[in-house]
Amino acid sequence: MSTPPAAADFDSAVAALYSQLHQSTTPAALNAAAARRANTIHDMHTYLHRLGLELNNTAHDDGRSNHHLANPTQQSSCNHTLPPLIIHITGTKGKGSTLSYCESLLRNTYGLTTGMFTSPHLVCIRERIRINGIPVSKKVFAEVYWTVRRMLERNCHVMLQQQQHSNDATAADDDGNSSQGSDQELLPPLPTLPGYFRMLTLMALYTFAHHDGPKVDAILLEVGMGGRYDATNVFEPHNDNNNGRILVRGITLIDYDHTRVLGSTLEQIAWEKGGIFVSNKRGKIHGNDGGYDKFLNSHEEQQEEEEYEEEEGIGYNNTLFVNGSNTPQVANVLRTIVREEKDSSLLQLVQDSYLDSIPELNFHATHQRGNAALALAVCQHAISQYQKHCCYPTLSNNGNVTKEQIAAALNNTFWPGRCHTLTLPSSNNDNQEVSLKLRCDGAHTPISINACINWFQSILTSYSETTTDYESVHKILIFNCGHERNPIPLLHTLHQSGLFDRVYFSRADFERPSAMPKQLLEEWRKEEILTIVEPMSGEECATVNYEVMCNTLKELGMTTSSDATECDGMTKRTWQHTLASIWKVLDLYHSQVVEKKSHPSTNVDSKKVVVGLKVVDVIEDIKKHQQEAQREVNGGKASVEILVTGSLYLVGSALEAVGWEEGESEGRLSIH
Repeated sequence: MSTPPAAADFDSAVAALYSQLHQSTTPAALNAAAARRANTIHDMHTYLHRLGLELNNTAHDDGRSNHHLANPTQQSSCNHTLPPLIIHITGTKGKGSTLSYCESLLRNTYGLTTGMFTSPHLVCIRERIRINGIPVSKKVFAEVYWTVRRMLERNCHVMLQQQQHSNDATAADDDGNSSQGSDQELLPPLPTLPGYFRMLTLMALYTFAHHDGPKVDAILLEVGMGGRYDATNVFEPHNDNNNGRILVRGITLIDYDHTRVLGSTLEQIAWEKGGIFVSNKRGKIHGNDGGYDKFLNSHEEQQEEEEYEEEEGIGYNNTLFVNGSNTPQVANVLRTIVREEKDSSLLQLVQDSYLDSIPELNFHATHQRGNAALALAVCQHAISQYQKHCCYPTLSNNGNVTKEQIAAALNNTFWPGRCHTLTLPSSNNDNQEVSLKLRCDGAHTPISINACINWFQSILTSYSETTTDYESVHKILIFNCGHERNPIPLLHTLHQSGLFDRVYFSRADFERPSAMPKQLLEEWRKEEILTIVEPMSGEECATVNYEVMCNTLKELGMTTSSDATECDGMTKRTWQHTLASIWKVLDLYHSQVVEKKSHPSTNVDSKKVVVGLKVVDVIEDIKKHQQEAQREVNGGKASVEILVTGSLYLVGSALEAVGWEEGESEGRLSIH
C-alpha cells in the first residue's frame, strides 16, 4: 500500500494523478492497460464495490452487501446514494456541448441540482467534475481524491485476504477476474489504484453521491472514448425487473477519431459508441464478447431497418436518442444494436428541426443547433421519466416550462473551449487602436474543423458589416493535433480556406500518454505518396510523390532530414515540424494544381509559418506584431483575429497562457 504525503492537499492530489500511480507512461504499462480495455465494465464494478457505491437503489446487482468493507462509516447508505437520474452522452463531435446544453436545461428550467463529468479539462483538472455547471473547489477535489484512494487501497487488501480463505465465485469475481472465459486468466492483474480516467470517473461518482449543500439530483456523464468499453458505461436502465436509476442515453454526430482504438470505419466506430445502448452490460460486454467482428458477421445480410419518426420517443420508457445528421450506415448500426436488446427500446433520430418551435434561439455557431436539439429531446424524455418514477425533489413549476424558458436556457449555455471568444489586452496598455480577439475551438476531426472554419468565417464576415475594413483584419492560426490522428484532412481544410496571414504550429503544454511514436516527415515510407482529399466528400484531389515533396521543401527553405542543424531556430525535429511541412506541401498543391502553375509560388513567406514556440510565447509574438499591424492601417484601428484549433489540449494551453480560469462551485463532501 502506498503512503500518501503528509499534506494531502489539492497540489499533491494532482501530482499523484499525473504520476505513474495512475498514468501508463512506459510501453509495458500502456500495453497492460490496453489488455484490460475490454474488461473495463467489470473492473469498474469491482472498484465501485470497494467504494461502497451502489449503482442500483437496492443491494448490489450480484446480491452482495457491504458488510465486509474495511471502514463501516464509509459504506453507502440512504443518505449517500447516487442520484436517481443519469444522462449519458457519447459521440465524436459535440459530446461536451450537448451535455452542457442538458445541464443548463435541467438546472435553469427544471430546478435540478446537477453533477457533470466531462473530459478533457482545458486549464484546471477540477473542470472535469462540476456542480451546477461550475468546477468543484480545490478542497472538494483533494478530499475526494484522498478518500477514494485510501478506500481502494484499504478495501483491496481486505478483499484479497478474504479471497485467500474462499474459492467461491463471488470472491473471485470481486478480485476483478470474472468467469467470462479462460482468456481472463491471461489478463494483467487488476491494479489496486485505477488508471487516470478510471480514477477520475470514480472520483466524480463518489462526489455526486456524497456532495452536500447542495445535494445532487441528476448526473450528466460524457464518455471518455468510444462508449462500449468506457469507464462511464456502468449504469443499467430502469425497468420493471430492477430498481435501477432513470438512465437516458444519447449519441451525437459520429466522425473519424481515435481510429487506432475504435476502428477505421464509421460503422465500427458506431458499434463502439452504441455500446452505451446495451443493457445487462456486465453479461454482454467483456473480453470474450467477440467484438465488432462477431457483430459484423451476425448482421451482414440484415436488411435496412425502417426509420423512426422523431415524435415517437418522448415518454417511452427506454428511448435512445441519436443526432439525426449521422449517416444512414451509422444509424443502421445503432438500430441493429437496439434491436438486439429485445427489450422494446426505441431509437429516435433527432433532427435540427426539433427546435423549430422554440423562439429566438441564438447560437454562437450554426452547428450547435444539432447539439441543442439532441439535448432538448434527451432532457424532455428524462423529465417525463423522472415524473413517473421519482417523488423528490419537486421540479420547478411541477415540470411545466415554457418555450421561452427553454430558449433562455439554451441561449445562455456556455461551454469553454468551443466557439469560445476572449478579448486580449494590447501589448501597450495605452494603445486602444488594436483589437486582439482569441477565438478558441477544440475541433479535431474533419467535420468539426469544417464547422470551426464556418464559425470563424462568420466572424470575419461581420467585419464587412461594420466600419472596419475587412482587408485590415490580420488573421492568425495557431494549430496542433494529436500525432495519432491523420493531420492532412484537417490542415487541408484550414489551408483551403485561404484565410490566414500567419500560421503557428505549437505544442500543447500537456499531452495524453500514447504508445504510438510521433511520426516525422522522413519516416513516411518513400514509396508512398501524399494523397490530398476533399475532407467532406472524401474524393481524391491530387497526389504528391515523396521525392517531389522533399525537393519542394528544400526550395522553400525547409528540410526533411532528422539531423537538420537548424530549422526555424530549432535544432530538433518535432511533430510540429511535420505539420509545418505538410502545410508547405499544401502550398505546393495549391500553386501547381489549383492555380495551374508549373513551379511553386515564389511569394511563400517562410517567416509566416512559425514552428517551435510554446503557446504562451506565440501569444507574446503575436502581440509584438500588433505594432506592425497598426502601422499598416495608417492610423486606423487594426484588428487581429486569432483562431486556436486542432486540439482541446492546445486550446487549454492558450486559455492558460492568457490567464483564463473558471471559479469554484459551492458545497462540501459529507462522508462521515
